[in-house]
Amino acid sequence: MSIRETQPLEIRPLMVSRVMEIDWPDGHTSRLSFEQLRVECPCAECKGHTPEEARIITGKEDVGLADIQPVGNYAVQLHFTDGHGTGIYTWEYLRHLGNVRKGPER
Repeated sequence: MSIRETQPLEIRPLMVSRVMEIDWPDGHTSRLSFEQLRVECPCAECKGHTPEEARIITGKEDVGLADIQPVGNYAVQLHFTDGHGTGIYTWEYLRHLGNVRKGPER
């Protein structure tokens, strides 16, 4: 797939409902809760360098999103209100999270 096919059309953080909506080129809209995004953070601190090193993240029901920074043409870096902000969320990973339906989904 080309970057044009995998790059979102729009990303909308909905602060009151604590959900990030992502519109994709194929017409799908992912709805990912901030909690889901935080506990599924792909950084090495959270996921480890091997599956055995992965941590289970809990207690993030009330986490907010403080900032979203673009990372090239392939990802965003999310900064959360709990101070965590090292995860790089690729378009492919965000689409995957939207497909596993852990958060509120349309």
